[in-house]
Amino acid sequence: MFISFEGIEGSGKSTLLENLKKYYLKKELEVLFTKEPGGTELGKDIRGILLNPTSLISSEAELLLLMADRIEHVTTIINPNLKKNKIIFCDRYIDSTIAYQGKGRNLSEDKIKELIDILNLPIPDLTILLDLPVEDGLLRANKRNELDRFEKEDINFHKSIRKSYLDLQKKDPKRIFLFDSSISENKLFKNVLNLIEKKINESH
Repeated sequence: MFISFEGIEGSGKSTLLENLKKYYLKKELEVLFTKEPGGTELGKDIRGILLNPTSLISSEAELLLLMADRIEHVTTIINPNLKKNKIIFCDRYIDSTIAYQGKGRNLSEDKIKELIDILNLPIPDLTILLDLPVEDGLLRANKRNELDRFEKEDINFHKSIRKSYLDLQKKDPKRIFLFDSSISENKLFKNVLNLIEKKINESH
């Protein structure tokens, strides 16, 4: 089973995934936790370039760097582990690219989907979308370390990304499940865990 996690900056993905990791690593299930960009050695270098606040990258180059990271990730990590029937938890995946580079950078969503098809990328069985107001997410991000290149973008960039995510969820409600991440960390964890456990049981 392939589960992706999506959301705007400061939506709580990292904390949620850390809590899920603590829970699932104690279980008998075969699980793998990974992320994009940066899930491979090549990906770590690409992540460094993409998140560096001093990097000057055109929108098209940004898209292709992310796709380079993704195809390496899919080829070396995701597909081999899916073949082993592992449950894969991935922090960001294809929906991030549609939201950030499509709506955020004003690149063609159709062209991005075409690239996804050309590269024959696997579609997640389940996508967890964490949502909260943009202002709240950026406030959380500001409390962390120095802001990265995406976090530093203006508020309209982040608002267009949030809208894109919500539109994607409406178009594909059987795969993408929406969670209000302004609730407590513990309650969010329990809500998401209940859904994941239900989907895992259904898949067996």
